[in-house]
Amino acid sequence: MPSNGNRGHILMIPFPASGHLLPHMDLTHQLLLGGLTVTIMVTPKNLHYLNPLLSLHSSSNNLQTLVLPFPSHSSIPIGVENLQQLFISFAPDFVAALSKLHDPLFQWFQTHPSPPVAIISDMLLCSWTNRLASQLNIPNISFIVINAKAVASWWVNLQLLPECAIESPLTCMRSWGVIFNSFAELDSKSLKVLGEAFIKHDRIWSVGPLLPIKAISNGPNERGGQSSIPQDQVVAWLDSCPVENSVVYVGFGTQITLTKQQMKAVASALEESGVRFIWVVKDPMKGTLHHEADDQSVVPMGFEDRVAGRGLVINGWAPQLAILGHRAVGSYLTHCGWNSTLEAILAGVLLLAWPMQVDHFENTRLLVDELGVAIRVCEGLETVPDAMKLAWIFSESVGMARPERDRAKKLRESAFDAIKEGGSSFEALERLVEQLSSLSNKINKEHQ
Repeated sequence: MPSNGNRGHILMIPFPASGHLLPHMDLTHQLLLGGLTVTIMVTPKNLHYLNPLLSLHSSSNNLQTLVLPFPSHSSIPIGVENLQQLFISFAPDFVAALSKLHDPLFQWFQTHPSPPVAIISDMLLCSWTNRLASQLNIPNISFIVINAKAVASWWVNLQLLPECAIESPLTCMRSWGVIFNSFAELDSKSLKVLGEAFIKHDRIWSVGPLLPIKAISNGPNERGGQSSIPQDQVVAWLDSCPVENSVVYVGFGTQITLTKQQMKAVASALEESGVRFIWVVKDPMKGTLHHEADDQSVVPMGFEDRVAGRGLVINGWAPQLAILGHRAVGSYLTHCGWNSTLEAILAGVLLLAWPMQVDHFENTRLLVDELGVAIRVCEGLETVPDAMKLAWIFSESVGMARPERDRAKKLRESAFDAIKEGGSSFEALERLVEQLSSLSNKINKEHQ
């Protein structure tokens, strides 16, 4: 989207978890390309997530950072500022901690020479960002980093949600506007339901799939994080694989760690299947008293020696975009988190679905039952898959004859059609930028 000069100032407030921070960076990139000025609020230990964005926009004055100390909370260990270090059950505690930034942010607005004309905040933070925006007499727009189908399933069944999970949807639907990281061709029915039954206005923008920012600095792999194998070595290994679609990629995002029994089952399946593979093993959770904290991410002894040459085990962060986009990769065993799902859709790989929590189950129903682009492997956070069955699925998934693979390629085309000029998401993004710009123009007129 071509820039059109300075078209207004926006404050971005992301939730501190990788699955939320990264799409916020991708959205910020698009807003900057549209000529808006953006200030991003983060706490010190999350500042590194901005590095790719700061690199891309180093010559521009339109990107600013606001770094505020992470407020203390009795349930969050000292020094922890990102949810991926803890279990997802800590999410409400993070929301409560961050709500203490209301007053510092209000003061920052009062003293800023050219304060933002709108706030774009994460879906989980609307309980206090709506209030902040109201007191400042500006709009708050909720950025929902998952798809409309998952959101609709929750909002329709609010009475079934635990009490601690109800406030976020209620405040989110009351925001001035709502942005989805999805696209109309995938989500049109659910977007219609949400608009008519809950949001009840037309300020809904489906702007996805937001293309991930490619880091141009010489920092950590792609999107930040430490890895046991450098990206160039991973890509070189993939380059050495002679057959297209012959590699199985196994990864469960930044929030999921497998128990020792689950690790054993996956290892056994990879070994028995005989396929080439890349397996990303997340670092164990830290700063938690969870009784299984010492039983996570344990690769069975001797496994790596037995599969040497045929597979890579990456500990920590993986260059997922480079892996999924490589010609050698044919399938992806995933938890079906929405960011990972979109990255796989853009790469056109066959998804092997193992949903575990929150939106994963709805994503899997969409991918398997409605779109037919994925194969359901098993489900549940504590489930241990049958190793022999999983081995068979691995072997089948790298064959060329799967109808799901053909459908995945067609879905990839639809996704790219949505974000190219004239596409549904491209036009939604243009409308969003125009409306944000008009807010700035309105304020300027009032001050003349």
